[in-house]
Amino acid sequence: MLTTKRLQISAILLFLLNGQTAAATTAASCDACHATAVRQATQAPQLAGQSASYLQKQLLQFQQGERGAAAGDVAGQQMAAMAKTLSQAQIAELSQFYSSQKPDSQSATSQLDAAQLDQGRRLYIGSCGACHGAKAEGNAALNAPALFLLDPGYLQLQLKHFRDGMRGVTKTDKPGRQMALMSRQLSDADIQAVAAYISAGAQ
Repeated sequence: MLTTKRLQISAILLFLLNGQTAAATTAASCDACHATAVRQATQAPQLAGQSASYLQKQLLQFQQGERGAAAGDVAGQQMAAMAKTLSQAQIAELSQFYSSQKPDSQSATSQLDAAQLDQGRRLYIGSCGACHGAKAEGNAALNAPALFLLDPGYLQLQLKHFRDGMRGVTKTDKPGRQMALMSRQLSDADIQAVAAYISAGAQ
């Protein structure tokens, strides 16, 4: 009986190990844009440490045309094309793989503007914190991502995409539609302020 249980445990561990190995191999392609060394140039988000359920949802949205379909969203179109090559199992494995990785520390925003940070703080508390958390840590129950993991350039880009009708437009994307509705109230200066506040640690 004990031997049987050990064999079952070994089989499970081997299955998990194989899944991680396969995900790591697939992730090598993702890192061409998402790796630390190139993110600033590609404006791709950091994936490490993000909620697995959120990552999986985004890959499925790219795959199903809910995201990355807008004519002006070049990076989104590239993601959609890549996501269409993945199986459901690969999407799940990749999501778990990146979620289990240790995220990079975000570098402090240089030359912080006190007035801009205060503007960002007020906007964040009023419109963002209820879903994304007081410290921008995210909320898995609401499938809201951890914003503190994201670079300010990426945050600004995505808020503009929501605001300008390039993201969050399909009827099946309820969280995206909520984001689009909220973002329509933001000016470019507001978006810069919110991104600066989050990048400063949402303190």
